[in-house]
Parts: sequence; structure tokens; C-alpha cells
Amino acid sequence: MLEQLLEKRLLFVTGKGGVGKSTVTAALARALAQTSRRVLVLETDTFSAMEDLFDYSSPGLEPVAINEYLHASNLTSEECFIATLRRFVPSERIARAVIKNRVARVFFKAAPSVNEVTILDQVRVFFEKTDDDGKPFYDHIIVDLPASGHAVTFLNVPATMHGMMRGIGPIAKMSGKVANLISDPKTTAIVAVCLPEEMPVNETIELAAKLDDELGRPLDMAIVNMVHQSPVPEENRQAFEEIHTQIRKDYPGVEAFFFEDEEERSESTALARLIAGNALALGWFERDSEYLQLLYDRLDAPIIEVPLVYESSGVDVVGKMARFLLEGNPAGNSVSDDESSQGVPR
Repeated sequence: MLEQLLEKRLLFVTGKGGVGKSTVTAALARALAQTSRRVLVLETDTFSAMEDLFDYSSPGLEPVAINEYLHASNLTSEECFIATLRRFVPSERIARAVIKNRVARVFFKAAPSVNEVTILDQVRVFFEKTDDDGKPFYDHIIVDLPASGHAVTFLNVPATMHGMMRGIGPIAKMSGKVANLISDPKTTAIVAVCLPEEMPVNETIELAAKLDDELGRPLDMAIVNMVHQSPVPEENRQAFEEIHTQIRKDYPGVEAFFFEDEEERSESTALARLIAGNALALGWFERDSEYLQLLYDRLDAPIIEVPLVYESSGVDVVGKMARFLLEGNPAGNSVSDDESSQGVPR
């Protein structure tokens, strides 16, 4: 299922707010790590979702080992700025003194795109890190980008800064290296996460067009999160709808999932409520299918459908989603402890 991403060392993940972008990013990182590849997952925010999803604590830029193959770090703007500045001044003490200077802080906060370019430069540093044999230290680096409304601008900052400086000077050269890394389709992939709903699907389609227009590269993959599966096999669909129609006639109010009169509750009403509940789930499935079809029609990129996962713990959700991304099960209809399911193109 992840074949298209296995050859990419740098993965940028984005998506509309509220679609489960960070959860999918964590699941993607865990899935790749379970193939015995060394994976680093990076966040670009002051708030860390990964600390809850991986159950760890991050003290700074230095990646924390979640297990033998999985590492994580949160790239806060101030720490990344210090790290970048440290590459141009003789000591960390001087770098921290500069950033703590009130006048300097005002200047750097007002300067356009400083945060973005220093964060992305830190991504480059991790990307270029090697082991004792000179091989890449990380097989995959996965970056949890800002929401899709800002992602293209974020990724375009290094190229813009390089152009503004006309390639002259150390900052311009640094920006050029980052821009080249982002634009290399052999090394880098951009993945969009969405829900099978109108606004997230349309925003994903717009993102793909914007990537092409502004970065000159395609969207590499779309991952659709929380896809409802049909509770009724297609061959039984007509019979189910006939039963549901009769249930609604025999048990008025059953669609509300409760009866005002407790005496109305019985084994027969329980069955009626079960039928009504499955009818509701079927409606969600049909709604998802409509927007999924729009996505298949409008995107050239591969699409992975991730079914709804029911767990109270974020760690458990990530584990099940990772297993699904690795294994899949086209015949299944739910993600359970023992198996996972894969949506099929509609």
C-alpha cells in the first residue's frame, strides 16, 4: 500500500485542519519503522501532537528514540533559529545572546519567512546526517506540515528567499539547498490527508493544483482518513432496504434511537434499532462514496482510504492505522485488533 513512498526519503504531510493529519503522520511513521527502516518524524509547531500519539516527551531539537527504528522531534521556531544561527557564528552562547537581544528579536520576528526557512533548514540538516559508514542516518524523514492553506507558501519560502538574494551569500546558498531538496521528486514526496467530506476533498484538489502552479511538482499521494465502510454487502442491499422500510412503518420513532415509553422496549424494538443504526451507517458510507469518487475523478495521485478506527487511546489508534497501512485487507469491513480493512476505489 505504501510502495509509492518507499523510495522517498523526505515526506511532507499536510491537510485541512481537523482531518487527523498528525495522527496519519504518526501512523505513516510507525508503519515505515515497522519495515526496519530508521524513521524520523518532525513537527513544525510549538504544540506537539506526537508526544501524545507516541507517549514520549521531547526536550528540544535532538530527536528522541521512540523505539529502535522510530525517532521524533518538534521543530520549534526559536530552537531552529538558534541552530541555523549557530552555523554562522562561532558558538551557541553567542547565538543565544543574539536571539535574546530585544532589538534583534523584533527584527527577526518582523523579517518575512525567517521561521519557515530556519525550520526547513533544520529538516535539511537531519536529511543530510550520515552514519559512521557515510550512509544516510535516516531512511525516511516525515514532516508534519502546517494546514494545507499554508503548506505551499511554507514550502515555497526557501526558493523565494534564494531568488530575492539572487543566490549571493551564505543565507542564499542555504535557502537554495533547501529549495532544491523540496523540489526533487526523486527524493521528496508531498502527501495530503483529508476526510471524505466536501470541504476537505475540495481543498485537497485545490492543493494539488497549487503545488503544480507554484512549486512545479505534483501531489504524490492523498490519504483519506475515517472512511465509513458499508454495513451491508452489496448483494443484500435490496433486501436490507425493504426490511428498513417495513421497520420504519412498524416502529415510529425508531430513527431517534430511543422510545419515550420504556414499555415499548423489547427484543423486537432492539432489532428495529439495530436495523435503523445500520441504515444510518449506510447513509454515511454513501456520503463518503460520493466525495471519494470526486477525489478519484480529479486527482492523478494515488489514493489510500483509511477506515474509521475506534479506540480511546491515540497510541492504539496510531498502532491500528499503521498496521492497516502495512497490511490492508480488501475483504474486511472494519479495523479490529486482529485485522484491518482497505477501502476500494469507487
